[in-house]
Amino acid sequence: MKKVLLAICAVALMSAPAFASVQNIKVSGDVDSTYLLRNNFDFKSDSMDGTNTQNLFFTQTRLRVDADLTDNVGATVALINERIWDTESSDSNVDLNLAYVTLREMLYSPLTVIAGRQNFAYGNSFIVDSAGTNRTVTAGGLNSVAEDLSKRTAQDAIRLVFDYNPLTLDVLFSQIAENGGATTSGTNDRNDVYLYGTNANYKFSDDWQTVGEAYFWVKQNNNAQAGSNNTSGTGKADIIMLPGFRVSTNPVKGLNVQGEFAWQFGNKTDPNGDNVAENKNHNAFATQLIANYMLPFEATAQWNPVVTGVFTHLSGDKTPAGADDDKAWDPFFENQGTGTIFSALFNLSNANIYQLSGQVNPIQDVTAKVTWTDIWLDEKIPSLSITGPDNTSYSPAINTGKKELGNEVSVELAYDYTEDVQFGLITGWFFPGDVFTSANDVTASQVLLNGNVSF
Repeated sequence: MKKVLLAICAVALMSAPAFASVQNIKVSGDVDSTYLLRNNFDFKSDSMDGTNTQNLFFTQTRLRVDADLTDNVGATVALINERIWDTESSDSNVDLNLAYVTLREMLYSPLTVIAGRQNFAYGNSFIVDSAGTNRTVTAGGLNSVAEDLSKRTAQDAIRLVFDYNPLTLDVLFSQIAENGGATTSGTNDRNDVYLYGTNANYKFSDDWQTVGEAYFWVKQNNNAQAGSNNTSGTGKADIIMLPGFRVSTNPVKGLNVQGEFAWQFGNKTDPNGDNVAENKNHNAFATQLIANYMLPFEATAQWNPVVTGVFTHLSGDKTPAGADDDKAWDPFFENQGTGTIFSALFNLSNANIYQLSGQVNPIQDVTAKVTWTDIWLDEKIPSLSITGPDNTSYSPAINTGKKELGNEVSVELAYDYTEDVQFGLITGWFFPGDVFTSANDVTASQVLLNGNVSF
């Protein structure tokens, strides 16, 4: 706590010389404390030795300052601390979470430039979100503990936003990793990782409030060059290009329907090492269909019932070993399914996912939601490797001729105590499917109970 107060004072002191030129300052933040209980994430029964259970409390604290220097110039700085309770010595560091400037009407009125460490998300976060693949962090108190629940969800980026209402065009360049150094012996190739591309969002003027979105993204991973463990270094860097589109419309009152399709092509390093100096051609696709319907029945209107159905297809690879082409979908920078067991354990790839949920407000200020998710492999696999949210790796025993990965049931409750205080509960159970043998068919479960205060 002392370090947090010192950091706040430091920010205030550094800002003092600029107060005269600041039009407006807003201070905000939140304190979120969570109790976490997780069992059997390796799908084996707990032997009571504590290695298969997580039982802990943690607190996530964020402090944000937004300053308007002029009508068109703003700056944002945010600090973050994520700490397991009673671990002051290792988790008390306060880190920079956001640090960016906003320049409105730069060069001409439709253009806004946002540069620095920032948050961004496109569509339903199916392809690109600043959180990246939502179960991986490399720093902070939740690193190697509960990485999927971290709030470190920013990327260093430059974003150009062109507002041609009803068209909004985003151009993005983000540096995912600055690794530097040499990728191979005797070379000077840098091994950085970049994301860049554009996203166009158009709001139609029809009665259905239709929104269309088209995008083209490129992920360049110089750190995964073919030949990186070969002194010849003749391979190319991983480069995946991704065009796609999304449509959202409301054909009848209370019904929203969305569809998204994306295609990946380019080249990837052969992950099997059978030809380390060459790349595989990458060719994969994914689609997602979503329907949200607020039930129109007068008898249930007071509960605001909403039913949601989601189908997600992510292509897999029939012959991953030694094949010339790689057809398995690359998760890219998705951020879906946070708080679920399946998202914490499995990559968003080689799967057909069916999801059905129902949500109601049984009493004032309380929201209840039940979700069922069924997951099937798109293509059968010879083996399975799982990395848990605590960064522990598992290699469960599987039936290579089966496809049902499993299904999950989750129950969520949210209580808005006041406008600024909310309590939440998430419980979930994942039931392994016939992909897993009897050695790994134990139900995984979790409980997340949290209280959040925003200011």
